[in-house]
Amino acid sequence: MLWTVLVIGLLYSLLNVVYMKGFVDGQDQHRVNNPLERVGADQVFENKAGPGDTGSESDKHDEDHDIFADKERIFHLLAAAGVRVDPQNDKDLISDLPTWSEVVGLYGSEPVIYGLEECDRFKNMSDPAEHFVSTAGTFNSGTNLMAELLIGNCHMQARMDKYGAQNRGVRWQVPWGKHTPPGDEDFRQTHKTLHDKSVDANNILPAVTIRDPLVWLHSMCRHEYTASWHHPDKNRCPDFSLLDLEAKVEYAEFTRRYESILHLWNDYYREYQSASFPRLIVRFEDLIFHPEEVTKTVCECAGGSMRRDGRFKYIVDSAKKGENAHGKVRTGYVDAIVKYGSETRRYQDYQFRTDLEYIRDKADPELMKLMGYPAANPDKASL
Repeated sequence: MLWTVLVIGLLYSLLNVVYMKGFVDGQDQHRVNNPLERVGADQVFENKAGPGDTGSESDKHDEDHDIFADKERIFHLLAAAGVRVDPQNDKDLISDLPTWSEVVGLYGSEPVIYGLEECDRFKNMSDPAEHFVSTAGTFNSGTNLMAELLIGNCHMQARMDKYGAQNRGVRWQVPWGKHTPPGDEDFRQTHKTLHDKSVDANNILPAVTIRDPLVWLHSMCRHEYTASWHHPDKNRCPDFSLLDLEAKVEYAEFTRRYESILHLWNDYYREYQSASFPRLIVRFEDLIFHPEEVTKTVCECAGGSMRRDGRFKYIVDSAKKGENAHGKVRTGYVDAIVKYGSETRRYQDYQFRTDLEYIRDKADPELMKLMGYPAANPDKASL
């Protein structure tokens, strides 16, 4: 009888150990899948209120906790992208990340995609097996990111059924050249880039990327590509106080002149806005803060389907190598979230009121409203 009792007791003990291990493992896995538990507010903010804290310290903690809670959507984006945020080593990063309220204040709570009413027309224009989805956009507008998101997540099943699994129907650029303005219809139909000789311009749906002109202008100052304009002071670019503001762009087989570098942005996107062929205009900022929704919308508009396994592939650059966000190994995706989610960073390179006045007055108001970009505010300049 004694041995029976001992054996039963031992079995209960083993069951308890197994149960507790399963519970702990489940909690650990929940924390792995939940970035808010993995990087909790109490872990990040050290001014945690307690019984002996003063009212001011308690208020400070509540304020910090509210700010952290407003970054929940950002943490979910990073976690979904596989970017690990370490509360001990990444306190500077956590501080740099914008709140979701900041993002919404700049660009709204939903992505903006122009041209969705043309989706059915494109799908019915010709044999779906001949269709492609691709990218276009002026320099520094995010065309590469749009292309990589489509390549990583979208496929045109009708084309694959006809030509084989390797023919996924996603192209790196449109055949007339991704940076080339589309206003000359004869050029758009006849010009072919090196790898697009056999592609009919009418069988390709362009996802045209556009970027907030305030940020885009400074990107152009850093990387001009084939554009050129007068800006002698490298510490002030663009400088809209100059008398000579004309900009010139060397495209394939022709040159285009613009009233200013800002008018390149105006004129390029006006041509796509008024185009007679189906196209979508997609905000670069939405590729950062709504990547899955935007990619899915573009893909399905062209008649495509997303990955069969249901997983979404984020483009995170160096996260592929170490999956850490801290220190000098910050990923391109993390840097983009920090850079494009804050009004402060939108204006940080603008010192002179006259430059912001020019942008406010000359940026195409219809395009700005259409794409949900706030008008430039000269009061944000320091000089």
